Amino acid sequence: MKSKKKLLAAAFISLLLSGCGPAPYQPGEFVDVKLPDLPATPDNGEDSWTLDNEEFDFTWFVNDSTFTWSSYGSDEVSRIIKEKTGANIHFISPVIDDNSQLSNMISNNKLPDVISVQCWYQQCSQLAMQGYLYPLNDLIDKWAPSLSNRLQEDVFSWFSLGNDKTYGFPNFAYSSKYVSSTDKMEPNGAILVREDWYKEACNAIKDDMTSPESFIAGCNYIRQKYSKSIPIQLDVFDSEGNDSIKWLSQYFATPFEDEQGNYVYNMTHEKYYETLQFLRECYNEKLIMDDNFSANTAQVRTKIASGNVFVSMVTPQDYQQGFIAAYNSDVKYVPLILRNYEGDDPILQDIRGMGYLYTMVTTNAKRPDKIIKVLDFLYSEEGQRLVAFGKEGETWNWKDEKHEEVVWTQEYLDSVSKDDTGKYGLYQMTLMMNLAYINKIKPLNGRKDVDVYIDNLKRPASPYSYDYTASFLKDDTSDKSYNELSVNETKGVQRWSTSYLAKVLRSSTKEQAKQYYDQGIAYMRKNCMLDRVIEFNAKSYQRAKDALGLEYAWPKNLSTYISPETGPNGDFSYWRGATHE
Repeated sequence: MKSKKKLLAAAFISLLLSGCGPAPYQPGEFVDVKLPDLPATPDNGEDSWTLDNEEFDFTWFVNDSTFTWSSYGSDEVSRIIKEKTGANIHFISPVIDDNSQLSNMISNNKLPDVISVQCWYQQCSQLAMQGYLYPLNDLIDKWAPSLSNRLQEDVFSWFSLGNDKTYGFPNFAYSSKYVSSTDKMEPNGAILVREDWYKEACNAIKDDMTSPESFIAGCNYIRQKYSKSIPIQLDVFDSEGNDSIKWLSQYFATPFEDEQGNYVYNMTHEKYYETLQFLRECYNEKLIMDDNFSANTAQVRTKIASGNVFVSMVTPQDYQQGFIAAYNSDVKYVPLILRNYEGDDPILQDIRGMGYLYTMVTTNAKRPDKIIKVLDFLYSEEGQRLVAFGKEGETWNWKDEKHEEVVWTQEYLDSVSKDDTGKYGLYQMTLMMNLAYINKIKPLNGRKDVDVYIDNLKRPASPYSYDYTASFLKDDTSDKSYNELSVNETKGVQRWSTSYLAKVLRSSTKEQAKQYYDQGIAYMRKNCMLDRVIEFNAKSYQRAKDALGLEYAWPKNLSTYISPETGPNGDFSYWRGATHE
């Protein structure tokens, strides 16, 4: 199954097929886009933005209601961006995340100069094919030649389409230029346990809770001992499923590839079904509350903040404020290395990936020659350090002559103590942010205890986390069946999530759960082209492996795989900048 978020945009494909594009369009073909007749920038070895910083304005739409830069124009970072590039940027973002504003812009052909859209959304490729976007290859060649020398080639080529052109830059992508494929990184999701209750439960049951049986026994002990306890907290259930089930299926080692290197659709795999049966047993043991099936994000966060959650299976970074509140009440969480019934090692998805928001220059842009220079600056390591850490010598300095790490200045730390950091504008321009670079050099001095704790919350589980990039699939968007199959996959997953998933988990018997599970899969096969979807995804998976230069991608299929040796809570030597007590 594709990632939950990748499925969200399929319902909007019809807008892109309505024929309202800037040029005639035939499905499966690319509209030819011509660059405006503006003077080319010489390739003389200088950074492109230094050759033209005349003031100009452009509009940038960000398809995320949480994006805001309230201090833009008055803080130090935005001032320096304008000084370097001449840009006055006018940001737009939606009030709610229902895609209506983006859809209206597309249908009325009123896209602004630059748009940042979730990189898994089909709009990104469809807009490119219909001629709404400039190919970045062409913009770089003509107006930002310096950018070609700093491209993260693996990320850039990953997003290339059937015409060998790339139309955007993703933020938060992890390039091999900065992160080795063998680097151990923290997992994306993690099972966390309240540390003091965990130690108490282990002492009571004489086991470490890393097997399904001992896990249930430990949760039952806490449920009976503490009347206000929430034994297991799952993430929000919605029309796309539940992230906790995704993470738990990884703890249960549900593969995305078989031993021959063929694609596996995880919902149909026995380990995924085993995951559901385990949660069904937890529910019948009264370890999962009924209100969990209707809780929203705010309610889940409040429960975590209360400290009454014993086992959290949510995505920790999505509930950071809840974990901070619990920590401030002296409630701490640590990872738990839960295994499946066969005792297999967890195979967890690490935090690396190919990005979140994908930034594109539309053919409505009046000055694409200047915009690509702004993107060149923001993409550069100089620009990255500016937006993350501010002005060198003011808020940060290099730690030493190796330039491998920066440290905060005392001036900045004094501002932190006075809660007066807004004037700098740090971490506001995240739309081109390269976390793989930023996280390698970021300052570790001056952090509060809670900052150290949150930063290290999942790190002990790192020995069990691996690169899942190939499983994200690299679809051939020029395939004439792509749109139909994408819509049907979304339809199937949503029907499964809203009509069958909760019934499976709340079934009183294994037999009843199996009946609901089989009915759900049968519905998807009959009504949602599941077999054709799997066949298409298998081709996309092979394309992904080819792009990554891999024969196999499932970690246990690799000759380099070694079973980690850690304690039941992972390996605390992975803590960064502090020692776990």
